[in-house]
Amino acid sequence: MTARAIDTLADFVVEASAIDIPGRVRERAWDCVLDAIGAAAAGYGQKGSYAMRRAFERQGGSQPTSIWFHGASSRFAAAAAANAMAATALDVDDGHRKAAGHPGVAVVASAIAASEHVSPNRDEFIAAVVLGLEASVRVALARNAEHHASTVSGRWAGIGAAVAAAKLFELDRASVANAILIAEQHAPRVSAAKHHGFSGSDVKEGIAWSVYAGLEAVPLAKEGFTAYPDAFDQGILYQGERLIADLDSFESIDGLFFKPYACCRWTHAAIDGAVSLVREREIEPAAIEKITVRTFEQAVGLSNRPAPRSETEAQFSMPFCIALAIQRGPDELLPIDTRRFNDQSVLRLAERVEIELDAGFASLFPAFAGAAVTIVHSGRSDSIRVDAPVGDPTNPLSRESLAEKFRKLTRHCLRAKRAEDLIRGIYSAEAPPASIVASLRTQLSNCG
Repeated sequence: MTARAIDTLADFVVEASAIDIPGRVRERAWDCVLDAIGAAAAGYGQKGSYAMRRAFERQGGSQPTSIWFHGASSRFAAAAAANAMAATALDVDDGHRKAAGHPGVAVVASAIAASEHVSPNRDEFIAAVVLGLEASVRVALARNAEHHASTVSGRWAGIGAAVAAAKLFELDRASVANAILIAEQHAPRVSAAKHHGFSGSDVKEGIAWSVYAGLEAVPLAKEGFTAYPDAFDQGILYQGERLIADLDSFESIDGLFFKPYACCRWTHAAIDGAVSLVREREIEPAAIEKITVRTFEQAVGLSNRPAPRSETEAQFSMPFCIALAIQRGPDELLPIDTRRFNDQSVLRLAERVEIELDAGFASLFPAFAGAAVTIVHSGRSDSIRVDAPVGDPTNPLSRESLAEKFRKLTRHCLRAKRAEDLIRGIYSAEAPPASIVASLRTQLSNCG
């Protein structure tokens, strides 16, 4: 009898250990940890983060778990969801090129939350992170497109959260399989996101709630709660053979990207192109008559409001982000200061940005999320094509660049020494995960 795909995946999760994982994969997973924590620190003061934290912090109950940078705790799943919300609030968290979504925050928030209760060593912790990333990305890539038209991350990110926690809590194979299935079937669908251009909502892609659902799936599975067993094996919703192909390769992490800007990844190629043109051709912003961006359908379908009214509208506005990066410099996107919503020079330039669908870029998505940018200025026209924006797997950020991103993100809410201590603690081979947990229990310096 042929084993089900879900059982093969569960066996892999239970049996794999750090020694089985290539060193480069473990090292990249530590980059995910740093990036998620930096995103959470920067996003702590955002409206959606505050609301979810307030909603969850008084729940109490068993397994009290830290809400990062807050000095308070909540129930296990609720605290992890609040931490994930902070890390997704600015849209500066990592993503996966082919999965077209964001796995890292869900997995890191879950692994750190579970570490408060089982005290793993570094190898055990990072193995749980890698396996969570592997499982969630594999599920995303195994989707049959006709039944999964939406790219919303919350539909599959919580599976990684469930796997990371199940690994650290040492669930048996049957419970791991059922936790994955429960997480998949309880995942938020967030169908409205696409129709709103992913803008204007603190729900965003449902990642925080997927963490909640994924972590609640773990005790449910342990207590015998069952899910529909053949979701990955019927050949309808998923391709079971793709889910488990070459499991021992640990190749999913190779598709990760890291963001240099706190805005939707689908805007980054256009931002990089526009900034490069202005710098290389020494274009004066005041001389720009028009900026035309040709790109793929999903980027065209963002809300793209030239004058955003909220943080989330700004994150999903290609015209505003391009104009802000040109007028004030790319660092203004790490993160976006809401005071710029009234910057008239930025708003005037944003109104001159036109976005067009390009079939060539559409055919390359999601493997590539590129754009071509043309700037008309001073009676002339200059163009550039960007297939892989900075941070993509083929144009990656180095570890030092990620550390510098962390410093920039946290410059207003973490004292410099504490930021450096966190960086060292994450990358030091001698620092146990418990030291990371301890550092996250302390309140921020100037935020919230």
